[in-house]
This record gives sequence, C-alpha cells and structure tokens, in this order.
Amino acid sequence: AIDRTLRLVRARPEEPFGGVQLAMFGDLHQLPPIIERGRMQSYFAETYGGPFFFDAPTFREVRVPRLELAHVFRQDDERLVRALDAVREGAPDRAALAPFNQRVFRLADLADAEHYVVLTPTNAAANAINLGFLKRLPGEAKSYAARVAGSFAESAYPTDEVLQLKVGARVILLRNDSAGRWVNGTLATISALGDRRVEIEIAGERHELEPEVWENVRYGWDAGADKIVEEVAGTFRQLPLRLAWALTIHKAQGMTLDRVYINLGRGTFSHGQCYVALSRCRSLEGLALARPLEPRDVIFDPAATGYRSVFPALAA
Repeated sequence: AIDRTLRLVRARPEEPFGGVQLAMFGDLHQLPPIIERGRMQSYFAETYGGPFFFDAPTFREVRVPRLELAHVFRQDDERLVRALDAVREGAPDRAALAPFNQRVFRLADLADAEHYVVLTPTNAAANAINLGFLKRLPGEAKSYAARVAGSFAESAYPTDEVLQLKVGARVILLRNDSAGRWVNGTLATISALGDRRVEIEIAGERHELEPEVWENVRYGWDAGADKIVEEVAGTFRQLPLRLAWALTIHKAQGMTLDRVYINLGRGTFSHGQCYVALSRCRSLEGLALARPLEPRDVIFDPAATGYRSVFPALAA
C-alpha cells in the first residue's frame, strides 16, 4: 500500500516507492505479524508467499542493502547477551539455556516479588495472575463498565468489559496521551478511584484518566462511486488501561524492564516468543523463571530469516 501510494502521488509509477529513499528498521527474530488463521493465512501465502513485510512484491524490483546492527543496548552482561543470541537464532542447546535455568524461583520466594512483571504466553494466564494480585490489595474493588454500541466482537475488546480496580493496582496504559504524558505500554499505578473518576501515578506525578473510544470499522465497495467506503459498525468506550502485574509476552514486546518473572506454563506457541520474553530484562539478576527452559520452548520459523536472501548484506 505504501509503495503504490508513493508511486501515485509522486507521479513516478515505474519506480518502487515512487523513488523515495527509505531506511527500514526491525527484528524479524521477534514476534511475527498477527494474521487471522484460516482464510487470511492462505491468502497471504498464495498471493505473496508469506506474511512478512519482505514478501511484498516491490522488494523483488529493487535490491535493498542490509546492515545488521550488532551493539546491544538493553543488556551489558556478555554472558546474558550470548545466551540471548542463541535463543534469538532459534537453536539453543542446554548449555546456552543454563544461565536462564539457574534463575528458577517461586515468585513468592523472591524478596521483592511485588516489583516483578510476570510475562506469560496467554491472556487467560495473565488475567488469572492479575486477579490474584488484585485480591491481595486492601479494600473493595471498584467496577468500571464499558459502553459497547453496535457491532463489536467480544474477542476484539481492547480491555476488560468490566474493569476491577483498587488503589495501588499496577496497570498498563493502552492509548497514547494527546498531551504526551504517557504512551501505549506505559506502566502506572492507580492512585485514586471515584464513581466516575480514576487517577493514575506515573513517575511520581498524578493524572486523571478519561475513557477512550475504540471503533470497529467495516469496509465495503460503493459501486456507484467506484471506491472503497468505510463504516463505523460499533464502538467500545472504556478506560484505556488493564491490570499489569502480569502481561502477555506479545503486549510486553518493545518494553525494557528491571524485574521480569517468566511463567511459560505449558509452553510457548509462536515464533520468537521465548526470545522476546527473556530479552525484556536488563540483567540476569533481575530475571526469574517459574520453571526451567527446554529447547522445545524456543519456537523458530526459518521463513522469518528470508529477509537475508531478499536484502543482500552491505559490505563492511
């Protein structure tokens, strides 16, 4: 879509991306794009050859050089960096997993357990952990119900239809703030609750939080106008947060955390999931696991490395 748009608006239809120079950044060894299973997966496979960005047809027309960045900024412990690299490449042996498996503890046995963010593969597991932590806080929880109008699938709700909150609860924010005070993914603490008012604390500053509206947009074809039209089929209005003592690994992607507790339960289910979970933490000392890692926990899709054949390495 970007390629076609740039060709059109720059009136240079024969040049990839309309002749615009691009610099692209990313890590295909992390979580893959989320594609609806079934028909959509088949469509991407049959039409493009796969779901990754480098499967776009325009990259067959131009040779984009690749430069792999080697300096790690989040961690400075070489032992940890080497272990993470082995997991990132999808082929760790037991020796590579040893530094992580020396960090197996029960969460209750950690002296500063309340400072850990629990990462787990599924929403169900994260929700159960969060409700357990919520119950331990003093006082009664207050409920905040969403307003759902029109057609909005429950599976697409961005947060709980009924949020249960207490003062002191750890939450994650789900929308960027227009004033720049927080972004999607910022961790905060509930500092005050009223019947219609919720205050959060971020880095020692308190802010009042307002509900946000998410739209379910449907697209259709207007034959008379010969164009695609959009229609708001439904809306979901709720406070833009959810409990965050525990997060899914998908939600934690991009975060840097000082204390991480990884509970993989029955295992991972997606390419790059184990690597993303382990690499959120700055240090081995801040990392703890509920159980030892097994090589089977590291799921790796070789198709994700297809970028190496599409983009030739830049000579040093």
